[in-house]
Amino acid sequence: MLSFTMKPSSILETIVYANSIEEAAWFYHEVLGLEMPRGKSDLMTMFRVDENHVLLIFDPSVSDEPGRDVPSHGARGPGHLALRIQPTDYQHWLDQFSKHGIAIEQEIEWDRNNPGKSIYVRDPSGNSIELITADIWK
Repeated sequence: MLSFTMKPSSILETIVYANSIEEAAWFYHEVLGLEMPRGKSDLMTMFRVDENHVLLIFDPSVSDEPGRDVPSHGARGPGHLALRIQPTDYQHWLDQFSKHGIAIEQEIEWDRNNPGKSIYVRDPSGNSIELITADIWK
């Protein structure tokens, strides 16, 4: 049996799909405060989450067209993205969503063995966005 020890070192980019790049740019930049270093196009917009991770938002009606420079891809229907926040900022995030008219879909307080709290909202395309105070997967 072959032993394979090589593995990827991290996730470089995460992609979710949006019906409107313009609305996605507003939500992820203005509401969530993510840096948008390259602007937007008909195909996509990009956000810097941290020094090692990029969030890409693609319009699937453009990204799934055949013959592009990279393989076609695109998903339909809501996806999910969880972003870690500081526990001390939890109430500030609730206030931020209220200020921008974003409905809180659900809040969860995780169990005592793995304490943490999550806020769930929907982006303009219906993707489930979770802001979470702890690494519940330890």
